[in-house]
Amino acid sequence: MERLRRHAAPSRAPGDTGADNPAIRDAAEIVARAAADEAAADRARDDYLTRAMPALVPNDQIAQLLGPDEHVLAVRRSVVLDRRRPPPRASASESLAGDLYVTSRRIVLLGRLTLAIDLDEIEDAVVSGERILLVMGEGRGAALDVARPRQLRVEIATARAFARS
Repeated sequence: MERLRRHAAPSRAPGDTGADNPAIRDAAEIVARAAADEAAADRARDDYLTRAMPALVPNDQIAQLLGPDEHVLAVRRSVVLDRRRPPPRASASESLAGDLYVTSRRIVLLGRLTLAIDLDEIEDAVVSGERILLVMGEGRGAALDVARPRQLRVEIATARAFARS
C-alpha cells in the first residue's frame, strides 16, 4: 500500500507577494479601486454636509428630459441596470445599459431605452461589491453595475435628502 503524502505549497521568499499571479494582481487592483472609491465617498459625504451638491451642466440628451427646476447632480457613463419586479411579472432580470444621471428628482438611465426612477420611490441604496442595489416598494428593485458605486451611493442619498426637504 502506498502512503498518502501531504504536499506543502512551495514557500515564498520574504517580501514575495505573488504579484506575478494574475488572480492576486486582479484582487489587489479591486481592493485599491474600492479603497479609492471609499475615500472619494467620504470626501463627498463631508462636502455635502457643509454645502449643497453643485448642479452640472446637462448635455443635450438629458436636457430635453429635465422638468422645470430639475438639475443634474451626478453622471456615470456605461452603466448596466438590472431591474427586478415582484411576482407575477417576475422573470429573469431585465438588463438595460446606458448613461446614468442623478437629478434633483430622479435617477434616469439613457440608453437604447430610457428608464426613470423617482428619488422618493427609493427606500434604500446599498453597496454590494461593485454594485449598488436600489430597494423600492412593492418588491421592486434594481442593481446598478457602475464605476465608483460608493461615491454614487452618497450622491444618491444626498439627492434624496434634498428632494425630501
